[in-house]
Amino acid sequence: MASIGTHYILTAIGGAKAKGIDTQALLKKYRIPERPLKDPTARFDVDLVAKLYAGIALELNDEFMGFTEKPIKVGTFALMAEWVSHSQTLEELLLKGIRFYNQITDEVQMSLHLEDDHVYLTSEFRRPELDFEHFYIEYWHVTWHRFASWFIGKPIKLLGAYINYSPLDRAEFDLLFRCPIYLKSKYNRLVFHKKYLKEPLIKTQGDLQVFLRRAPIDMLTIPGEDTSLTALIKQQLEPRPFKEGQILHLPTSTHLAKKLGMSEQTLRRKLSNEGSSYQNIKDSIRQELASKLLSQRALSIANISKQLNFSEPRAFTRAFKQWSGYTPKAFRALKQTRSR
Repeated sequence: MASIGTHYILTAIGGAKAKGIDTQALLKKYRIPERPLKDPTARFDVDLVAKLYAGIALELNDEFMGFTEKPIKVGTFALMAEWVSHSQTLEELLLKGIRFYNQITDEVQMSLHLEDDHVYLTSEFRRPELDFEHFYIEYWHVTWHRFASWFIGKPIKLLGAYINYSPLDRAEFDLLFRCPIYLKSKYNRLVFHKKYLKEPLIKTQGDLQVFLRRAPIDMLTIPGEDTSLTALIKQQLEPRPFKEGQILHLPTSTHLAKKLGMSEQTLRRKLSNEGSSYQNIKDSIRQELASKLLSQRALSIANISKQLNFSEPRAFTRAFKQWSGYTPKAFRALKQTRSR
């Protein structure tokens, strides 16, 4: 899914608001435009939404985003992912991940139950009333579904989503899960065929580090199913690999439109319909490359600025702080601290 509706932005900030965070400032910091939020049919680029979600977790130092009584520190999911990554099959990965969370927190208890050909992944939150608009239970299950699909390199087709509430935005819920929905269930659970449990994990440790650096972007899309224009443009423009000393050259919107066989106006309109823009795509590519280059301590910030084709280091510093909330120097120091 290349874009996300207004509903999953307005409900996502509910936990932060309950914890006393200035949510208007939060939305502004993560570049969520104010006017479209008044339109329930508006769409927002998945990259922007992912950065907002990550930003809420950072502001609260809580990966539960304020929707539970007790927080869980930022970095917990990455720790779990690194531990389960040594599994051989999806079944082993899921059982280890469930055991991990059931051991470290009482705020959510998970289980994996096999019945005939069906697998039931169930989550029970200790105080579901704190997730008053049902945002987090949906986000939690989306995260586990996408994470599992990513590790085996194929989308897990869901046979059903059982929920004990009525979705506030049924159309958006359907887009997220794309399966039959069963209301008035005793539990919140996802169902899929048992054949997936024997699938081998195909991702390397290097792949996992990239996945975690990008998180939660890749957890908001189904692997192999993002056929949007935004995804197509990013795929064409991202330099792979991006070598040391290479200068990033991104075409103008005029040249890009011509290459794609459409007018510039059509390009803008199609990207707008996906909740994106060409500038957002360019910023996303530059930010991802900047984060990767800043992890290489031998590279100076001036050299990174030059590689990303900024006019001067100060322009790069301003842009990177706008993207991430950190200066390049502070971001590099934070990465080094976490590595240690």
